[in-house]
Amino acid sequence: MAKRGFFHSFLSAVITAVLSFFVMYFFIPSMGMQFLGVSFALREGSINAQVLDVISEQAQGNPDFSRESFARLQQLLASPEVRDRLKDAAKDGRQALESAVLQVTEQAE
Repeated sequence: MAKRGFFHSFLSAVITAVLSFFVMYFFIPSMGMQFLGVSFALREGSINAQVLDVISEQAQGNPDFSRESFARLQQLLASPEVRDRLKDAAKDGRQALESAVLQVTEQAE
């Protein structure tokens, strides 16, 4: 059995860390956000980032938004139909996205 030196172990650890980073960054965005704080799906300017920005603006700008309303909003955002509708609106522009988010937040209230 061959002896593994320090550099071989170190190089193996670095390669494993780099591969893990890229897998989480590109293919598992929720885990990337949780452990790394960045992900490809939520990079600046992406559709997901635009949707999250508008949702946070709408929720912060509305003083009547309670914890129950926020829980209902999270349930609505978890549905694939609402996600698809928001992504389509984001492709049409910021105004269309803001009106779509306003409709969703009104449903949650």
